[in-house]
Amino acid sequence: MAVTNGSTPRTGLTLAIIGCGVMGSAILQGVLESCEKTRSEGSDPKFTKFIACVNSEASVERLKARFEKYSDQVEILLKQNIKGANDADISMLGCKPYMVEDVLGEKGLAQALGKKLLISFVVGTPIEKMNRALYPNDYELDTKAKTHYEANDQHNKVSIVRGMMNIAAQYGESMTAIEDVPLPGDFLEITNWIFSQLGKTALVAPNLYDIGGVIAGASAGFMTVAIDGMLDGAVVEGIKRAEARKMLAQGLRSLAVLLENGDTPDTLREKFSSPRGTTIAGTTSLEADGVRAAYTKAVIKATNRSKNM
Repeated sequence: MAVTNGSTPRTGLTLAIIGCGVMGSAILQGVLESCEKTRSEGSDPKFTKFIACVNSEASVERLKARFEKYSDQVEILLKQNIKGANDADISMLGCKPYMVEDVLGEKGLAQALGKKLLISFVVGTPIEKMNRALYPNDYELDTKAKTHYEANDQHNKVSIVRGMMNIAAQYGESMTAIEDVPLPGDFLEITNWIFSQLGKTALVAPNLYDIGGVIAGASAGFMTVAIDGMLDGAVVEGIKRAEARKMLAQGLRSLAVLLENGDTPDTLREKFSSPRGTTIAGTTSLEADGVRAAYTKAVIKATNRSKNM
């Protein structure tokens, strides 16, 4: 059943992921398992069918192996994005940023998407750029600059919203930054529902979406550099890397709980640090090496990269 004009039934939907790579697979697994839990509890799940659209035989085989036990619910399509979008009630876009124009510009895709919802988790790539790829003739006729809002409203066709998360989505522990743009009907509600199955969500204004996406998504990658450094130090001092990784993972969970309960980094450093202690010795060493400034620079650079995609 096709969804139009923002009218979304609460159960029995079909979700297509166009460009079902690493992140798309994480989303698919997270939503699938959430829907299976709902079904096992005797209720009708939000989604009952899933379509994974990929561009290579290797990707087909990878998805077949990963989702073998869900083969009755997951359809894998090779180079058939139009069919996937046409058969789905809601589509998600997860291709590489440089591929957006080719993927969305495929003849017939705009018609397949119709007036349905398209959720993009492509890094950066503003809504206007996606609309230009879908409806090039509209922009040729009107060369005036359009805002995110104007692009969605003037076309009155597919409704696009962006969300950026990290790969912990497959375990239900992601954070997703969702761009707060006007959407018809309950499209925002269902967008939030999808990402809520993958972890926590935060609505961010369009002008803050790029930094929000970096904090929600890329920041975990930044922290792996610090983690590797601490693991190296642990190995030098005699602890096996695997054992140190388990200890550090729990330490990170502890830190997350403290931050979620209102502690700030500066107050935590004060609480952790005692006179002539180990924590103050380590933190002063990090400050002397400019680690704080390096992370600040990384966040700014990643945000600017997102803005230019």
